Parts: sequence; C-alpha cells; structure tokens
Amino acid sequence: MARFFLWVRMLSLLQTRWRALAGNTRGVLLVVLAMACWAVLDACNKRLMATGVPPKQVLFLQATVVLAMLAPVVAWTRGRIIATRQPRIHLLRAGFIVTSAWCAAYAVSHLPLAEASAYLMTGSLFMLPLGVWLLGEQPHWLRWSGVLVGFGGVLVILQPGAEAFHPAALVALFGALMESMLGVVLKKYSGQEHPVAVLTWSQVACWLTFGVFSGFSLPSVPPALWWLLPVVGVAAAGIYLSYFFAYRAGDASAVEAGSFSLLLFSPTLGWLVFAEAPDMAFWLGAGLLVCGIALVIVEPTGRVRGQ
Repeated sequence: MARFFLWVRMLSLLQTRWRALAGNTRGVLLVVLAMACWAVLDACNKRLMATGVPPKQVLFLQATVVLAMLAPVVAWTRGRIIATRQPRIHLLRAGFIVTSAWCAAYAVSHLPLAEASAYLMTGSLFMLPLGVWLLGEQPHWLRWSGVLVGFGGVLVILQPGAEAFHPAALVALFGALMESMLGVVLKKYSGQEHPVAVLTWSQVACWLTFGVFSGFSLPSVPPALWWLLPVVGVAAAGIYLSYFFAYRAGDASAVEAGSFSLLLFSPTLGWLVFAEAPDMAFWLGAGLLVCGIALVIVEPTGRVRGQ
C-alpha cells in the first residue's frame, strides 16, 4: 500500500512539473515522442514490406490493428467518445491523413529509413508559412531563417540531378506537406474534439480507403512477425495522440521543432534492423536540417513563449 501511494505522489509531482512548462516546450517534447513512435512504425512497416506485402495492404493492416485496439473503448462508452459535431472537418482531415500515410509508406519502401525520415520531417518547415497563412501566427525572423537553412539541407540530401536522386524523395516531400496541412487542421478545428474521436475517425478513413485499394484483403504475415502487430498499433496511435496534444499546447510552427529528433531515431533503427549506413551527403544535409529546425524554435530575448 505504501508503494502505491509513493507512485501516486510521484505521478502527481510529474504532472505538476509538466504543467509548469511553457506551452511550446510541452509541445516540442510531445512531438519528440511522436517522432519516436514514427520511427518505430516506419521500421515495422518496412520490415513487413520486405516480405513482399505492398504498401496499401500494410496501411490497411495498420488501420485494422488500431481500430481493433480502440474497439473496446468505443464499446465501453457506447460510442459517445467518438461522437462529433464536425463531420466535414473529419473528412478534410481524412484526405490529408490518407495521402500522407501512403506517401510515407511508399517512401519507406523505396528509400533507406533514415533518408525517407529526413524528407518526411520537413513538415516542420512547411508548417511555418502555413501557420502564418492559415493560423495567423506571427513568427520572428529567426524562424524564417531556419526555414531557408532547413530546406538547404533538404537539397543537399536530395542531390537533384545526381545519379543518386530517387523520385520517391519527391513523394516523401509531398507527404510532409500533407502532414503539415493535417497539423493545421488539428490546431484550428480540433479544440472541442476528444483525442480518441480524432484517432478513431482518422483510422476509419485509412481503413476504408486502403481497404478499397487492397480489396479488403489482409496480408499474410509470417508467424515470426506477429509480434510486430501490437507494436504497429501502439506506435500509430502514439503518433496521432502525441501530435494532437502537442498542437493544443503551443504554436504549430514552434512545436514542430521536436521533429529533428527523427534524425536520431530513424538512422539508429535503420542501422540496427536493416544494416543501413547513410552517406556523407545525408549527414551534411541532416546537420543543416537540424540547424534550420533549431532556429525555428529559438525565441529572441523579450518574446513571450507560447503558454
């Protein structure tokens, strides 16, 4: 009993310290958590696609697993937890989610894990002009400088015109843009939505879309890889929920700075699981990309950070 109360006290203390953090700081930490989940999910999907499963079936399987995990919660609340007054917003969100999910899966299946992740994380750079245009945010000049530096890093990795260039890189960049548009929708319209409702309807959209493309046929997963399925479900849910609360916590263009952590997680998993070793151009471009995103999060003296 004493140990139980000790755990309760520790959790209460952590919650107090968490709430004491600035909004943008909480948002960045949540995006770092989302990036860890993203790297794990991409690694799992790449492993499944290595067995010959096409991306559309992997995404159908992913949505099926997440919805199966959510089903007990929805049933327990008799559907009240997923009730919504914004069906049109869910449809808009669904379009961005389906597009970005397919682009990410396609990029991961054709590029090394670290390189695909580098392109996908440029969503944090797209978020700045989108935040100004659609959310009325007022970023300082350092953030604009960060965007220029960051996209310079993307060009170094992309190597346009070189023999190493792969068209899948452009697919990944388009997916990053769609992910940024999704972030705008989450920031602007999801204030009154329950996070489980956002997650559920997002996965319903993926399940229906990729179900149609794959004939609602689940892939045959080798028994040795069955353990990946719950990992896929938890990682996919973790991405959406972490982003949901991150955008509620701070400025969309600021909290996205946490996405640079993907360049820590993805190369590590790519090396451990797939024996992939990025070349020097990747690390040079990744360094510029990280510097650019770091500039996006820096607040000049005298500015008040998001609360």
